Amino acid sequence: MSVGRPEKPLAQDAGPATAFALELRRLRAAAGSPSYRELARRALFSASVLSDAAAGYRLPTLQVALAFAEACGGDRAAWERRWRAAAGSAGDEPAPAAAKTAHQAPEPRLRAAAVRALLPVPAQLPTEPRPLAGRSRELAAARALTAPADGPVPPLVIHGQTGAGKSALALRLAHELAADLPDGQLYVGLGTAADGRKDAAGIAGGLLQSLGIPAEHIPNDPAQRIGLYRSVLAERRLLIVFDGTLQERQVRDLLVAGEHSRILVTARSRLLGLDGVRRLALPVLDRDESMELLAGVLGAERLRGAPRAGLLLAEACGDLPLALTLAGRRLAARPEALLPEAVAELVRADGLSGRLRVGDETLVERYEDSYRRLTPRARLILHRFATSGTTPSVDGVTHASATALAQALEPARGPAQEPPHGPEFGSPHGPGHGHVLGPAVGSVGELVAESVEEAVEDVLEAVVDSGLLERTDVPGQYGLPPLVGQFARARPVPATDAPDPGRHRTPDVPDAGRHRPADAADPGRHRAPDAPDVPDAAQRRRPPDERTGLPRHDRSFPALRQETSA
Repeated sequence: MSVGRPEKPLAQDAGPATAFALELRRLRAAAGSPSYRELARRALFSASVLSDAAAGYRLPTLQVALAFAEACGGDRAAWERRWRAAAGSAGDEPAPAAAKTAHQAPEPRLRAAAVRALLPVPAQLPTEPRPLAGRSRELAAARALTAPADGPVPPLVIHGQTGAGKSALALRLAHELAADLPDGQLYVGLGTAADGRKDAAGIAGGLLQSLGIPAEHIPNDPAQRIGLYRSVLAERRLLIVFDGTLQERQVRDLLVAGEHSRILVTARSRLLGLDGVRRLALPVLDRDESMELLAGVLGAERLRGAPRAGLLLAEACGDLPLALTLAGRRLAARPEALLPEAVAELVRADGLSGRLRVGDETLVERYEDSYRRLTPRARLILHRFATSGTTPSVDGVTHASATALAQALEPARGPAQEPPHGPEFGSPHGPGHGHVLGPAVGSVGELVAESVEEAVEDVLEAVVDSGLLERTDVPGQYGLPPLVGQFARARPVPATDAPDPGRHRTPDVPDAGRHRPADAADPGRHRAPDAPDVPDAAQRRRPPDERTGLPRHDRSFPALRQETSA
């Protein structure tokens, strides 16, 4: 163990401060002479402060002396008595009342006072972004989930769709919890700006520096750095907010269940990969809560004069807090306009989502961020839901996928027949119309449906975790928020599989329903916008999507190939 450079010898009879410093040095030597840098990691004081305590120039403060002694394995009570004896001999003994108060204070608060005496307390919580309206039930539930208990309190994950007000609820709760967590509040934004590039070790390093630990004392090794972060968290009463978490790996190693500290996490996803956490789902507002939010933004008097306009706006916004807030701010900026006319102009012609822009805050950018993270297949499914007007469901997607594959493999299908339409995706004739499959092809469709149903549900759950779909109480069915539907309809029809310029079609690969030279390039098939994707055999041999496992109609189906070749 490193002992560092030799210390200046101390005189044996130079006074109480020197005698106390000499005792500290003996304690350090008995502990194996750890370096002051190593002691600093244990004591949570800088190495220079600990070195000065053992220099003998002056008597250290009680907090520094106790931290030094504990870092070397000394008994806290015994060293407090020694310090008070030295302070009394030096004439520095505190007043009796103050000494009694310090002696009766709980140990965690003594340590917290020691840290606050040396370093500024971090107070990083931003102000609440908008008035929190209509969240009394959810706020009460969050308080109960973070309340002190007999043992450690797990971190709380607040999740919900895009614009549901997760950050607003978390910040309101955080400001309430901060009163009982005197060692500071730390805030880490992990959303669009971070773009997932922040890893746990990097975040831990930033948090340690925010707590006043010098950069040279923070280990470079990621595991040691995270270990130091956890040790600091165990010693202090802290509040940490991880806002806009994109992936579990960003925060998994930073979540600690503690008796004194509290950790809040917000995310669109449920972050199901995290263990040992509590979760709180945040739905949209009910209609009365939406009116309460609008009254806070527009003014209760103005809304009271045109309540039907407020109800119309709440309906158009789907009771989404962010949408209501942005719309309310736009209307509040025009106090001279009649509210019914201003609302009618705002919600006109199915384009409200694109008009919800105030300054640099827009709803569309939030949706774009979520949409960009979806796989091409998930984008196509979302677009079909938005354009068909049907209830999003697993059965609808599975049926359309099975029908498309079965028709693609039917030998008798001619080029003049209409492209396949899934009944859930806007078939012009609905279920039971259009192309009729033969018995063999029908069995192929059933087989494909069984093969893809589980993967379809996985990809729909991924869209839920992106914040663009809602789960419902009906198994296999989902809710499409109205503003998400507008957004998806305004996007170009997604391509499920981008052309691969490096792939060359081999002559023995059949192309269902088409005839072209074997060496011809495939620039992308032309099909009706509402037709399900019809893959070729080469695509079916490619592996599933890495993120979702969705087959994209390109998985190998050995049983299917055996049946069609028989």
